[in-house]
Amino acid sequence: MRWPRTLSLYVTREVIAYTLILIAPIMIVLVARGLLNRLDQLVAAGRMDSDLLRVAGLIASMIAIYALPTSFLIGVLLAIGRMAGDVEIIAMRACGVGLRGLLAPIAILGVILSLSTLVLCVEVEPAARREMAATIRALVMRGASVEPGQFNTVGDRTLYIDERLGPRRLRGILISDRTDPKRPLLVFAEIGEMSFDEQRAELQLSLERGDIHMESGDGKRDADRYQRIGFERLMYKIDVAHMLGRDQPRPPREMLIAELRKVIARIANGTAGPLRDKPPAYAANFERRYALPAAPALFALLGVPLGMQLKRGARSYGVIVTVILGVVLALAYYALQSLCESLATQKGLPPRLAMWLPNLGLAIVGFALVIRARRSS
Repeated sequence: MRWPRTLSLYVTREVIAYTLILIAPIMIVLVARGLLNRLDQLVAAGRMDSDLLRVAGLIASMIAIYALPTSFLIGVLLAIGRMAGDVEIIAMRACGVGLRGLLAPIAILGVILSLSTLVLCVEVEPAARREMAATIRALVMRGASVEPGQFNTVGDRTLYIDERLGPRRLRGILISDRTDPKRPLLVFAEIGEMSFDEQRAELQLSLERGDIHMESGDGKRDADRYQRIGFERLMYKIDVAHMLGRDQPRPPREMLIAELRKVIARIANGTAGPLRDKPPAYAANFERRYALPAAPALFALLGVPLGMQLKRGARSYGVIVTVILGVVLALAYYALQSLCESLATQKGLPPRLAMWLPNLGLAIVGFALVIRARRSS
Protein backbone atom coordinates (compact mmCIF):
# COMPACT_ATOMS: atom_id res chain seq x y z
CA MET A 1 0.00 0.00 0.00
CA ARG A 2 1.26 3.53 -0.86
CA TRP A 3 2.34 5.66 2.10
CA PRO A 4 -0.66 7.79 3.18
CA ARG A 5 1.12 11.17 2.91
CA THR A 6 -2.02 13.30 3.19
CA LEU A 7 -3.18 11.39 6.26
CA SER A 8 0.28 11.66 7.85
CA LEU A 9 0.29 15.43 7.36
CA TYR A 10 -3.21 15.66 8.83
CA VAL A 11 -2.26 13.68 11.95
CA THR A 12 0.96 15.68 12.35
CA ARG A 13 -0.91 18.99 12.12
CA GLU A 14 -3.41 17.83 14.72
CA VAL A 15 -0.70 16.85 17.22
CA ILE A 16 1.33 20.01 16.62
CA ALA A 17 -1.75 22.20 17.06
CA TYR A 18 -2.64 20.66 20.43
CA THR A 19 1.00 20.75 21.55
CA LEU A 20 1.36 24.45 20.74
CA ILE A 21 -1.89 25.25 22.53
CA LEU A 22 -0.74 23.39 25.66
CA ILE A 23 2.87 24.51 25.91
CA ALA A 24 1.96 28.12 26.76
CA PRO A 25 -0.14 27.36 29.88
CA ILE A 26 2.28 24.66 31.03
CA MET A 27 5.23 27.06 30.72
CA ILE A 28 3.30 29.83 32.48
CA VAL A 29 2.44 27.56 35.42
CA LEU A 30 5.99 26.26 35.81
CA VAL A 31 7.60 29.70 35.41
CA ALA A 32 5.15 31.23 37.91
CA ARG A 33 5.98 28.49 40.39
CA GLY A 34 9.69 29.15 39.96
CA LEU A 35 9.20 32.91 40.41
CA LEU A 36 7.22 32.39 43.61
CA ASN A 37 10.13 30.43 45.06
CA ARG A 38 12.43 33.40 44.41
CA LEU A 39 9.99 36.25 45.03
CA ASP A 40 11.48 37.22 48.40
CA GLN A 41 14.93 37.64 46.85
CA LEU A 42 13.55 39.77 44.03
CA VAL A 43 11.61 41.99 46.42
CA ALA A 44 14.60 42.41 48.71
CA ALA A 45 16.79 43.39 45.77
CA GLY A 46 14.41 46.24 45.05
CA ARG A 47 14.14 45.85 41.26
CA MET A 48 11.01 44.04 40.20
CA ASP A 49 11.15 45.01 36.51
CA SER A 50 14.33 43.89 34.74
CA ASP A 51 15.18 41.29 37.39
CA LEU A 52 11.75 39.68 37.09
CA LEU A 53 12.03 39.33 33.32
CA ARG A 54 15.59 38.07 33.53
CA VAL A 55 14.79 35.41 36.12
CA ALA A 56 11.59 34.39 34.30
CA GLY A 57 13.54 33.89 31.07
CA LEU A 58 16.14 31.75 32.81
CA ILE A 59 13.46 29.64 34.51
CA ALA A 60 11.76 29.12 31.14
CA SER A 61 15.06 27.94 29.64
CA MET A 62 15.52 25.42 32.47
CA ILE A 63 12.01 23.96 32.54
CA ALA A 64 11.61 23.73 28.75
CA ILE A 65 13.10 20.21 28.86
CA TYR A 66 10.07 19.17 30.92
CA ALA A 67 7.35 21.41 29.47
CA LEU A 68 7.94 20.47 25.82
CA PRO A 69 7.69 16.66 26.23
CA THR A 70 4.74 16.99 28.64
CA SER A 71 2.76 19.20 26.25
CA PHE A 72 3.61 16.80 23.42
CA LEU A 73 2.30 13.80 25.37
CA ILE A 74 -0.96 15.57 26.23
CA GLY A 75 -1.21 16.80 22.64
CA VAL A 76 -0.92 13.23 21.32
CA LEU A 77 -3.56 12.01 23.75
CA LEU A 78 -5.95 14.84 22.84
CA ALA A 79 -5.43 14.51 19.09
CA ILE A 80 -5.78 10.72 18.95
CA GLY A 81 -8.61 10.78 21.48
CA ARG A 82 -10.48 13.38 19.44
CA MET A 83 -9.99 11.34 16.27
CA ALA A 84 -11.18 8.19 18.03
CA GLY A 85 -14.21 10.00 19.44
CA ASP A 86 -15.12 11.35 15.99
CA VAL A 87 -14.81 7.85 14.44
CA GLU A 88 -11.97 9.04 12.22
CA ILE A 89 -9.72 6.17 13.26
CA ILE A 90 -12.39 3.64 12.28
CA ALA A 91 -12.65 5.39 8.92
CA MET A 92 -8.89 5.15 8.49
CA ARG A 93 -8.99 1.44 9.18
CA ALA A 94 -11.77 1.03 6.63
CA CYS A 95 -9.46 2.67 4.09
CA GLY A 96 -6.69 0.21 4.92
CA VAL A 97 -4.62 2.47 7.23
CA GLY A 98 -3.72 0.57 10.36
CA LEU A 99 -1.93 1.45 13.58
CA ARG A 100 1.42 1.69 11.79
CA GLY A 101 0.20 4.46 9.50
CA LEU A 102 -1.13 6.39 12.50
CA LEU A 103 1.91 5.85 14.70
CA ALA A 104 4.62 6.58 12.12
CA PRO A 105 4.13 10.39 11.68
CA ILE A 106 3.74 10.90 15.44
CA ALA A 107 6.86 8.83 16.12
CA ILE A 108 8.83 10.92 13.61
CA LEU A 109 7.58 14.07 15.30
CA GLY A 110 8.60 12.63 18.66
CA VAL A 111 12.12 11.92 17.39
CA ILE A 112 12.42 15.51 16.13
CA LEU A 113 11.31 16.82 19.52
CA SER A 114 13.78 14.46 21.22
CA LEU A 115 16.62 15.95 19.19
CA SER A 116 15.45 19.44 20.14
CA THR A 117 15.27 18.45 23.79
CA LEU A 118 18.79 17.02 23.52
CA VAL A 119 20.09 20.44 22.55
CA LEU A 120 18.20 21.98 25.48
CA CYS A 121 19.61 19.43 27.94
CA VAL A 122 23.20 19.53 26.72
CA GLU A 123 23.64 23.25 26.01
CA VAL A 124 20.76 25.47 27.11
CA GLU A 125 19.80 24.12 30.54
CA PRO A 126 23.30 24.08 32.15
CA ALA A 127 24.05 27.56 30.82
CA ALA A 128 20.72 28.82 32.20
CA ARG A 129 21.39 27.19 35.58
CA ARG A 130 24.82 28.81 35.70
CA GLU A 131 23.36 32.21 34.84
CA MET A 132 20.54 31.73 37.35
CA ALA A 133 22.96 30.94 40.17
CA ALA A 134 25.00 34.05 39.37
CA THR A 135 21.86 36.20 39.10
CA ILE A 136 20.41 35.04 42.41
CA ARG A 137 23.71 35.50 44.21
CA ALA A 138 23.97 38.98 42.76
CA LEU A 139 20.44 39.79 43.90
CA VAL A 140 21.19 38.53 47.39
CA MET A 141 24.37 40.56 47.59
CA ARG A 142 22.67 43.63 46.17
CA GLY A 143 19.88 43.81 48.65
CA ALA A 144 18.84 40.82 50.68
CA SER A 145 22.18 40.43 52.48
CA VAL A 146 21.68 43.48 54.73
CA GLU A 147 18.64 43.52 57.02
CA PRO A 148 17.75 46.55 59.17
CA GLY A 149 18.11 46.14 62.93
CA GLN A 150 20.38 43.11 62.63
CA PHE A 151 24.11 42.50 62.56
CA ASN A 152 24.82 41.19 59.06
CA THR A 153 28.01 39.40 58.10
CA VAL A 154 29.10 40.32 54.58
CA GLY A 155 32.46 38.94 53.58
CA ASP A 156 34.91 39.68 56.38
CA ARG A 157 32.91 42.60 57.73
CA THR A 158 29.94 43.07 60.02
CA LEU A 159 27.29 45.59 58.96
CA TYR A 160 24.48 47.14 60.93
CA ILE A 161 21.87 49.60 59.65
CA ASP A 162 19.03 51.30 61.50
CA GLU A 163 16.64 51.67 58.59
CA ARG A 164 16.17 51.24 54.86
CA LEU A 165 14.94 54.41 53.16
CA GLY A 166 14.54 52.62 49.84
CA PRO A 167 15.85 49.65 47.88
CA ARG A 168 19.43 51.00 48.11
CA ARG A 169 19.24 53.97 50.47
CA LEU A 170 20.30 53.28 54.09
CA ARG A 171 20.28 55.28 57.33
CA GLY A 172 22.35 54.77 60.51
CA ILE A 173 25.23 52.64 59.24
CA LEU A 174 27.87 50.84 61.27
CA ILE A 175 30.68 48.79 59.70
CA SER A 176 33.09 46.70 61.74
CA ASP A 177 36.15 45.85 59.66
CA ARG A 178 38.64 43.41 61.21
CA THR A 179 40.25 42.12 58.05
CA ASP A 180 43.55 43.48 59.40
CA PRO A 181 43.82 42.29 63.04
CA LYS A 182 46.55 44.86 63.73
CA ARG A 183 44.38 47.75 62.62
CA PRO A 184 40.63 47.14 63.10
CA LEU A 185 38.22 49.79 61.86
CA LEU A 186 34.82 51.07 62.89
CA VAL A 187 32.96 53.16 60.32
CA PHE A 188 29.88 55.20 61.25
CA ALA A 189 27.74 57.08 58.72
CA GLU A 190 24.40 58.87 58.86
CA ILE A 191 23.32 58.08 55.31
CA GLY A 192 24.52 55.64 52.67
CA GLU A 193 23.64 54.05 49.37
CA MET A 194 24.38 50.42 48.58
CA SER A 195 25.13 49.01 45.12
CA PHE A 196 26.64 45.84 43.69
CA ASP A 197 29.23 45.65 40.92
CA GLU A 198 28.78 42.24 39.29
CA GLN A 199 31.88 42.52 37.09
CA ARG A 200 34.21 43.24 40.01
CA ALA A 201 32.20 41.20 42.55
CA GLU A 202 32.16 44.16 44.94
CA LEU A 203 29.53 45.42 47.36
CA GLN A 204 29.87 49.20 47.26
CA LEU A 205 28.67 51.55 50.01
CA SER A 206 28.59 55.27 49.24
CA LEU A 207 28.62 56.79 52.74
CA GLU A 208 27.84 60.38 53.79
CA ARG A 209 28.60 62.34 56.98
CA GLY A 210 30.43 59.91 59.20
CA ASP A 211 33.58 58.96 61.08
CA ILE A 212 36.27 56.29 60.86
CA HIS A 213 37.63 55.00 64.17
CA MET A 214 40.93 53.13 63.87
CA GLU A 215 42.59 51.18 66.62
CA SER A 216 46.26 50.23 66.63
CA GLY A 217 47.19 46.91 68.18
CA ASP A 218 50.97 47.39 68.01
CA GLY A 219 51.45 48.13 71.75
CA LYS A 220 51.42 51.92 71.60
CA ARG A 221 50.36 53.90 74.62
CA ASP A 222 46.66 54.60 75.11
CA ALA A 223 46.80 58.15 73.74
CA ASP A 224 48.12 56.90 70.41
CA ARG A 225 46.02 53.76 70.08
CA TYR A 226 42.90 55.41 68.65
CA GLN A 227 42.52 57.66 65.66
CA ARG A 228 39.33 59.34 64.45
CA ILE A 229 38.82 60.65 60.92
CA GLY A 230 35.68 62.50 59.87
CA PHE A 231 34.39 62.50 56.31
CA GLU A 232 31.61 64.01 54.25
CA ARG A 233 31.67 61.30 51.57
CA LEU A 234 33.36 57.91 51.52
CA MET A 235 33.23 55.02 49.04
CA TYR A 236 33.61 51.78 50.99
CA LYS A 237 34.03 48.56 48.97
CA ILE A 238 33.76 44.93 50.06
CA ASP A 239 35.14 42.11 47.93
CA VAL A 240 32.51 39.33 47.87
CA ALA A 241 33.93 37.11 45.11
CA HIS A 242 34.25 34.20 47.54
CA MET A 243 30.61 34.61 48.58
CA LEU A 244 29.53 34.42 44.95
CA GLY A 245 31.24 31.05 44.59
CA ARG A 246 33.55 32.20 41.80
CA ASP A 247 36.49 30.52 43.47
CA GLN A 248 34.62 27.25 44.12
CA PRO A 249 33.96 24.25 41.84
CA ARG A 250 30.65 24.36 40.01
CA PRO A 251 27.89 21.88 40.88
CA PRO A 252 27.25 19.19 38.22
CA ARG A 253 24.05 20.71 36.84
CA GLU A 254 25.81 24.00 36.05
CA MET A 255 28.65 22.36 34.14
CA LEU A 256 28.79 22.19 30.38
CA ILE A 257 29.07 18.73 28.88
CA ALA A 258 32.81 19.12 28.17
CA GLU A 259 33.44 20.13 31.80
CA LEU A 260 31.50 17.11 33.03
CA ARG A 261 33.56 14.77 30.87
CA LYS A 262 36.79 16.18 32.27
CA VAL A 263 35.62 15.91 35.88
CA ILE A 264 34.41 12.32 35.35
CA ALA A 265 37.78 11.42 33.80
CA ARG A 266 39.64 12.99 36.73
CA ILE A 267 37.42 11.13 39.19
CA ALA A 268 38.25 7.86 37.41
CA ASN A 269 41.96 8.69 37.59
CA GLY A 270 41.78 9.75 41.24
CA THR A 271 42.88 13.32 40.48
CA ALA A 272 39.53 15.10 40.78
CA GLY A 273 40.50 17.47 43.60
CA PRO A 274 37.76 19.37 45.50
CA LEU A 275 34.20 18.67 44.32
CA ARG A 276 30.90 20.39 45.08
CA ASP A 277 28.99 17.11 45.13
CA LYS A 278 29.55 13.39 45.53
CA PRO A 279 31.52 11.74 42.67
CA PRO A 280 28.56 9.65 41.38
CA ALA A 281 26.51 12.84 40.94
CA TYR A 282 28.70 13.92 38.01
CA ALA A 283 28.28 10.67 36.08
CA ALA A 284 24.56 10.61 36.88
CA ASN A 285 24.09 14.15 35.60
CA PHE A 286 26.05 13.31 32.46
CA GLU A 287 23.77 10.34 31.72
CA ARG A 288 20.69 12.40 32.61
CA ARG A 289 21.38 14.85 29.82
CA TYR A 290 21.17 12.06 27.24
CA ALA A 291 18.41 10.04 28.91
CA LEU A 292 15.83 12.83 29.38
CA PRO A 293 15.67 13.79 25.68
CA ALA A 294 14.32 10.32 24.86
CA ALA A 295 11.04 11.27 26.56
CA PRO A 296 9.17 12.74 23.51
CA ALA A 297 9.90 9.67 21.35
CA LEU A 298 8.78 7.35 24.16
CA PHE A 299 5.71 9.51 24.84
CA ALA A 300 4.71 9.08 21.17
CA LEU A 301 4.93 5.31 21.60
CA LEU A 302 2.82 5.55 24.76
CA GLY A 303 0.34 8.24 23.71
CA VAL A 304 -0.99 6.75 20.47
CA PRO A 305 -2.36 3.44 21.86
CA LEU A 306 -3.61 5.17 25.02
CA GLY A 307 -5.38 7.85 22.99
CA MET A 308 -7.12 5.19 20.89
CA GLN A 309 -8.54 3.61 24.06
CA LEU A 310 -9.98 6.81 25.52
CA LYS A 311 -13.77 6.73 25.70
CA ARG A 312 -15.03 10.28 25.89
CA GLY A 313 -18.54 11.31 26.70
CA ALA A 314 -19.11 15.04 26.93
CA ARG A 315 -16.41 17.00 25.13
CA SER A 316 -15.30 19.18 28.05
CA TYR A 317 -15.24 16.27 30.49
CA GLY A 318 -13.22 14.14 28.07
CA VAL A 319 -10.66 16.91 27.53
CA ILE A 320 -10.21 17.38 31.28
CA VAL A 321 -9.72 13.63 31.84
CA THR A 322 -7.23 13.42 28.98
CA VAL A 323 -5.20 16.39 30.24
CA ILE A 324 -5.11 14.97 33.78
CA LEU A 325 -4.01 11.59 32.43
CA GLY A 326 -1.19 13.18 30.44
CA VAL A 327 0.00 15.26 33.39
CA VAL A 328 -0.04 12.22 35.70
CA LEU A 329 1.93 10.10 33.22
CA ALA A 330 4.55 12.83 32.70
CA LEU A 331 4.89 13.49 36.43
CA ALA A 332 5.28 9.77 37.09
CA TYR A 333 8.05 9.51 34.50
CA TYR A 334 10.00 12.52 35.78
CA ALA A 335 9.50 11.47 39.41
CA LEU A 336 10.96 8.08 38.52
CA GLN A 337 13.90 9.83 36.86
CA SER A 338 14.53 11.84 40.05
CA LEU A 339 14.26 8.71 42.19
CA CYS A 340 16.75 6.83 40.04
CA GLU A 341 19.13 9.81 40.13
CA SER A 342 18.95 9.78 43.93
CA LEU A 343 19.64 6.04 43.96
CA ALA A 344 22.71 6.62 41.80
CA THR A 345 24.10 9.46 43.91
CA GLN A 346 23.12 8.18 47.38
CA LYS A 347 22.80 4.39 47.19
CA GLY A 348 25.53 3.41 44.72
CA LEU A 349 23.35 2.31 41.79
CA PRO A 350 25.41 2.54 38.56
CA PRO A 351 24.61 5.97 37.04
CA ARG A 352 24.11 4.71 33.47
CA LEU A 353 21.71 1.99 34.58
CA ALA A 354 19.88 4.33 36.95
CA MET A 355 19.27 7.13 34.44
CA TRP A 356 18.23 4.86 31.55
CA LEU A 357 16.06 2.54 33.64
CA PRO A 358 12.92 4.77 33.43
CA ASN A 359 13.30 4.93 29.63
CA LEU A 360 13.56 1.15 29.44
CA GLY A 361 10.45 0.73 31.58
CA LEU A 362 8.51 3.29 29.52
CA ALA A 363 9.58 1.62 26.27
CA ILE A 364 8.39 -1.79 27.50
CA VAL A 365 5.02 -0.36 28.53
CA GLY A 366 4.70 1.51 25.22
CA PHE A 367 5.48 -1.53 23.07
CA ALA A 368 3.07 -3.64 25.12
CA LEU A 369 0.28 -1.09 24.55
CA VAL A 370 1.07 -0.92 20.82
CA ILE A 371 0.93 -4.73 20.50
CA ARG A 372 -2.34 -4.80 22.42
CA ALA A 373 -3.85 -2.02 20.26
CA ARG A 374 -2.73 -3.81 17.10
CA ARG A 375 -4.32 -7.07 18.18
CA SER A 376 -7.57 -5.39 19.18
CA SER A 377 -7.78 -3.63 15.80
